[in-house]
Amino acid sequence: MQFDCDANATYAPPPEITELFSASLKVLSNPSAMHRAGQLAKATVEEARQKILMSVGARIEDSLIFTSGATEANNALIGLLTSKHQGVVTYATEHPCLIETFTRLASTHGNPVTFLKPKPSGEVDGDEILAAVNERTKLVSCMAANNETGVVSPLHTVVSRIRHSAPHVLVHSDASQLFGKGCLSFRDLDLDLMTISAHKIGGLQGVGALVIKKGIHLEPLIVGGAQEMKLRGGTENVPGIFIFGAIAERVTASLNERCTRMSTARDAFEAIVVERLPGARINCATLSRLPNTSSITVEGVRGDDLVVALDLQKILISTGAACTSGKREPSHVLLGMGFPLADALSTVRFSFRADLSVSDAEYVAQRFCECVERMRQVVLMGKRMEFKKTGTGTESDRNTRGVGI
Repeated sequence: MQFDCDANATYAPPPEITELFSASLKVLSNPSAMHRAGQLAKATVEEARQKILMSVGARIEDSLIFTSGATEANNALIGLLTSKHQGVVTYATEHPCLIETFTRLASTHGNPVTFLKPKPSGEVDGDEILAAVNERTKLVSCMAANNETGVVSPLHTVVSRIRHSAPHVLVHSDASQLFGKGCLSFRDLDLDLMTISAHKIGGLQGVGALVIKKGIHLEPLIVGGAQEMKLRGGTENVPGIFIFGAIAERVTASLNERCTRMSTARDAFEAIVVERLPGARINCATLSRLPNTSSITVEGVRGDDLVVALDLQKILISTGAACTSGKREPSHVLLGMGFPLADALSTVRFSFRADLSVSDAEYVAQRFCECVERMRQVVLMGKRMEFKKTGTGTESDRNTRGVGI
């Protein structure tokens, strides 16, 4: 049996996905075609659009454009900034696709972009955001929940303060991680734009969306067709969109139950880790977090070594965002929070699916602890052999180095 504890990267499809996929193959025609099959595909896309808008608590007059994923939706924000004098304020701990979008905007178009750092705890600071906003600021972007630490941003407070102090500023949130793992209302948060992704809730990869408040104007990122209100040229991914809408509807209908199952499993997992592993730290444990996410720093081992060791036991975890974890570099999120390099390299992320039971989570915790203990012992033995070979250092030094990187 394989235990998927990397749900923040891709939430595995639910059992009914086969049924949904079979149904989606009946609407493969081009939605732009005028014939009967094309109009059926168009109706399928529009029905899914409405289901997703309802799932994220949008107003009836708000719109949604389908994209190839959250990365494209975040890139589409470039269409808001029609002058090089318009600035952006965001966080250095956002997802790489958003950071790189704004970095390119600054380097190629000269737009002023400010990257803020969160508090050492991982919290975003409304005062800091307001201090960075000025008359040239066109957009503030703040993710709803961090994909690595699970910290949920106080978006309602942040947006309210921006509306009061800087009403000329638009507010965007990448809500890819919060969708399906917590209460999310585009209307109640008073956002102007919001990014979501299908595969974060069990849909297919390659489908995402940008929710847009009525009256917000964007220049299209992809041209060449009139699809998606002329904002995103290209034939729509009808099967992916159909499944996205169906799963969004089902996920939101059982949201409270899903969140309870995830948080119960996560808490059981963390209780064992804290009790059994000296020097293990649950990051951001006192803050509002996603119910399924646990970021753990463990002295004495490298995070990427733990990923490999647990993979051999059919337990899937990560060291951070899947888009960057293959680089074997420390997490930009943790470094942005002020983590020492050694701690950032010794951190792993567990993100549980809603169908993982408490007993499953406890099993994962025991296997994780065993891997850490075994690796620490190997490191300690290596340090002892080095001491015997060189004759340098004291016994105390040797033991201290034995739990280092």
